[in-house]
Amino acid sequence: MLPHRIAGATASVVLVAAGAVGLTTPAQAAVAPSAANTMTVLDGVTAVIDTAAGGGRVFVSASDRVIVADAAGGITDTVTGLAGARGLAITPTGDRLYVALHDSGQVAEIDTSTAQIVRTIDLGRRCPQHLALSGSRLWVGYGCERVWEGGVLTLDVAAAVPTVVGVTDNKLGAPAVAVAGGVLALGETELHPSTIHVYSVDGAEATERGTIEVSVLADLTLTPDGSMLVVAWDANYQKLAYDTTTLREVRRYGDSSQAPRATTFSPDGRHLAAGHFAVEGPALVIHDTATGRAVNTASPEVGYLMGSTLAFLGKDVFAIIERGDREFWLWRVADATLPTSTISLTAPASATALDPLRVTGRLTLADGSDPGAQEIQVNRVLPDGTWATLTTTTSADGTFTLTDIPPLSGQLRYDAYWFPSGDYHGSTASVTVPVAGRAATLTFRGPTNGSDGRELSLAGTLGLDGRAPAQPQTLAVTRTIWNNRLDGAVEQLPDVTTDSRGAFTVRDTPDQGGRYVYTVNWHGDSVYAPPAASHEVTVSSRDSHIAGQVVDSAYIGVGFQVTGAVTYDVGACQGPTVIHVSRRINGGAAQRLPDITTDASCGFSFGDTVSRTGSVAYAVTWDGNSTHRRTTGTITGTVQKQPSFIEATSPDRTLLNGQQAVVEGTVTDMTPKPINAKLTLTVRRIGPDGSSVDLPGVTTAADGTFSYRDSLPTMDASTYPQFQYEFSWGGNATYQASTTSVFFYIVPPDCDC
Repeated sequence: MLPHRIAGATASVVLVAAGAVGLTTPAQAAVAPSAANTMTVLDGVTAVIDTAAGGGRVFVSASDRVIVADAAGGITDTVTGLAGARGLAITPTGDRLYVALHDSGQVAEIDTSTAQIVRTIDLGRRCPQHLALSGSRLWVGYGCERVWEGGVLTLDVAAAVPTVVGVTDNKLGAPAVAVAGGVLALGETELHPSTIHVYSVDGAEATERGTIEVSVLADLTLTPDGSMLVVAWDANYQKLAYDTTTLREVRRYGDSSQAPRATTFSPDGRHLAAGHFAVEGPALVIHDTATGRAVNTASPEVGYLMGSTLAFLGKDVFAIIERGDREFWLWRVADATLPTSTISLTAPASATALDPLRVTGRLTLADGSDPGAQEIQVNRVLPDGTWATLTTTTSADGTFTLTDIPPLSGQLRYDAYWFPSGDYHGSTASVTVPVAGRAATLTFRGPTNGSDGRELSLAGTLGLDGRAPAQPQTLAVTRTIWNNRLDGAVEQLPDVTTDSRGAFTVRDTPDQGGRYVYTVNWHGDSVYAPPAASHEVTVSSRDSHIAGQVVDSAYIGVGFQVTGAVTYDVGACQGPTVIHVSRRINGGAAQRLPDITTDASCGFSFGDTVSRTGSVAYAVTWDGNSTHRRTTGTITGTVQKQPSFIEATSPDRTLLNGQQAVVEGTVTDMTPKPINAKLTLTVRRIGPDGSSVDLPGVTTAADGTFSYRDSLPTMDASTYPQFQYEFSWGGNATYQASTTSVFFYIVPPDCDC
């Protein structure tokens, strides 16, 4: 259980914040839940083989050099002159680093304090690839280009001139090696199947205990006491632990859908780091050695973790990430051995401003232990981005309750933080609560009846939780009218303002009868929702109205109809009754027409004929009755010329060269009847190429008929040329102009047309 951070704190606390506090933004207030991970590019590096860490430094073998980084992952030095640099091994104190030089068959010893090569140890014609160090004894997995020349040897690096002692040989390639607590494990990677050999070692003596068969070996590592061997199987995505005495499986470290690529134990043996080729899921998983439980996970933003490149440095884990085309980065996962924590938050689906709401949550630790009483900081973030800091304390099992009074409406966010300690990663969580505005009280009253032309006075009050607003408030006012002329017409009236008691008055003078609905609206504020209230008044009126229209189009000399009705604002006019009609043409003198008697619904209709074109206006007057006043209405229309039409045809429209075009026709009115007058028509002939010729005109007979003949020019009949005859009349004072066309075709003599 974690130590209590606040003595005597309870699991539930009521907090009310008056406004934003502190000098930081909410993001700044959320101290990072864990130390920051880092990514450092390894400039100029074309290959990476291994990593090692100790003495506050990290070392990376990069083919021809060793790169040195500090505990934060920053590059501090480079050791050059190391052609073929492969595997690394470092002393527990971190003062000496050993580098396998594959190309020269040597091991280089480096003083880590100066980053200088102290000496090189010749291994003969062997090509060292993998290193493991236990005490002063170095174990080397070697293998050159030719197969079956691999093996394992050992030497005491404490000796001035170390003696090379062979352990095993005749291996296909260079075996991976691990040594700890008097146990040596070795196996060839990327073989199917792979055989792992386990030895007891005493000095340079190695006695084989037995073998373990796996499908494809990716990496192997021993606990610091040598009692357990963990094998990463690349083929079946397993990380299996074996007892090094019985060589039986004792544990599995998590089922994964990702291929394991690297494994290593922390120096104290409490944690196992496993790296994966992660397409989905974490690239790095930190397991509790004793239970196998995953206590932490991490993934780089992009790239893939390289095999056999994991190293512990205190609580941090370092690995190499490959991005893109041979681009390498040193990845530091800070506080990797610290168990993670999570905060869950639950809030009500909705709340109301100034009413208490409860946010509940739970702090959970990845290792399954109860967190005890822990302080949780909660930032309440308002819609405008300002915030207030609240705190609460968990119960022993990690649950907590925060009761808050939201100061206003809108989307309020609660951000919870548990800050990291020396034993656990911190965590954060957020939840958003839609907070509704409080209900304001808006009353509105007035008379239920009125009459047009007389002022109405309506009154109301605005109350906020039973009190008048502290400051005068402006209310919008609308008026909606329903009657025989208006169907729900909305008009905006002048705003009104509340007084010190929250009271207000609306005054209006209706100008017509009908059903009036007056509505007042308050815009609301950050705490109170906008309210509205309405009041209905029935307004009587003695006004009457006349409206009508000229039916269809009116033509000169042709009778047309005028229709209309006498109406009231409210109610139906009762007929029959008499109306008076006068007419003005083009704004001239008024001419009295016969009176008209309406039907039972006060509707009317009359016919009229006008002998000239222009505007016509009818003044229609009703004398009123005992209930409604006299009224006059104007009905307007336009009188147009009558349309005319030229009807033309031909007995034969396909002609041979030399035959005449014959057209017969009639000029008619819209009835259609012939216009009985001699009318002059113009004639235009349009040829196949689009050119036109004005021909002699033709005059109709007294009955409006005409006949026309014309000789067509000789043409190439094989092309079937087309000729168009266009007949036009310009009209007169009574009739509109008109035009028509007749088409002829020149055809060959043998045409079956």
